[in-house]
Amino acid sequence: MANNIKIWGMSYGVLGDLIMGLPMLNYFEKKYPDSYKFWVIEKKCSISAQLYFNHPLIDKIKITDEWSGFGKTDKKLMENCDIIAKCPPANERGRYDWYNYESCVEHTAILGGIKDIKEILSEDEMKPRLTKWFDIGFSNSKSNTYSKNNENDLSQFKKNIAIWPFATGGRPGRSPDPRWWNLLINELIKENFTIYHYGRQTEPRLNNSKNYVCLTNLSFFDQIKSSLASKVVLGPDTGPMWIMGAYSHPAINLMTNHMLDHKKNLLALAPINDNAINLFGHYRNGLGCSGIPVKKVINEINNIIKGE
Repeated sequence: MANNIKIWGMSYGVLGDLIMGLPMLNYFEKKYPDSYKFWVIEKKCSISAQLYFNHPLIDKIKITDEWSGFGKTDKKLMENCDIIAKCPPANERGRYDWYNYESCVEHTAILGGIKDIKEILSEDEMKPRLTKWFDIGFSNSKSNTYSKNNENDLSQFKKNIAIWPFATGGRPGRSPDPRWWNLLINELIKENFTIYHYGRQTEPRLNNSKNYVCLTNLSFFDQIKSSLASKVVLGPDTGPMWIMGAYSHPAINLMTNHMLDHKKNLLALAPINDNAINLFGHYRNGLGCSGIPVKKVINEINNIIKGE
């Protein structure tokens, strides 16, 4: 029986890759209906585990024993699985410049040992989806319980903008530089927007205005919940923006071709999002995302706000 089939996977390593691996759940469900699926997250990404609660195709979330890799308990569970999504040998992974020819979702599936995902899934099934089981906003700082209606539910503010400004990894230009962000924030503040900065605690402040609020001290889950209360979220091709896409939250993806020899299929790295606008700054000009005109970003933000 199909429900006796156990599957170990789908993509383990970083926040964005986990989101890119979500369509693999659809793939395995189509091939093995009612199979038992382990959603495996490396311990270094355990901060994202709550996002996958209540996903209809995840039977068990397993945080790996090791920070990056599998331990004894993991290997024992794997031995009892019928199918293991794992990276094939290097000579079977395709071209080094895969982004010129494939989407992130397609390439992630290939790295999981699946080569026919586009043949099995529809275009819509290829899109990563998450279930929003929680209320937006974030936990009441004065209580250990969740408060649905509190002063930190930012959705009440019409001009609430979320930014995830910095990309980790990749080359300079993958994200706009701090000077670009400061200019954007100043222009948005002139139009009475309030900007909420999310990301790592080590990120520098970008502005001194009272209309710029740095919330990088919050837990990752609270940052995601708070971002989903924004009218629009901005950022480069990073894990948080892929998460926003999986919730179809209004977004502006700031894109560039920062990968080696990336000459075509230029939006291959753009987070998949039914409600996103992709703005592109070509890497060859030496600026990458910093070459995206600030005025164009503001115009797109205003169009999104007006279209609500």
